[in-house]
Amino acid sequence: MKRKSIMAFLAVLGAILVFSKEQFGLGIDAAGITTGLGVIVLYILFEAKRDIEAIQQQAAKWRDPKFWLAFIAALLTAVNSAFGLNIPVDVVNVIVGFILSILFKANVATA
Repeated sequence: MKRKSIMAFLAVLGAILVFSKEQFGLGIDAAGITTGLGVIVLYILFEAKRDIEAIQQQAAKWRDPKFWLAFIAALLTAVNSAFGLNIPVDVVNVIVGFILSILFKANVATA
């Protein structure tokens, strides 16, 4: 488990505790948890900034057709469910999976 994931889990747990205090009248220091959540958010933001810098150093990966094919498939699934376009996403995902397997196999053969 990555550090950002652990911090995000702690943030969600803290938010649940603050909510529980309000709902159930528990003796939890909301100010302490809130400031802890602020520190966690800062940590995640600074880690995200570092991740963005690392991504910018790998600019060539943005031109990878495998990435864009998977991105479009995920986006199509989300748009289809959000707007009810009735696109047979299961069929589209099978086709995209097949194309991705061909692209990965071609990449392994040339490496």
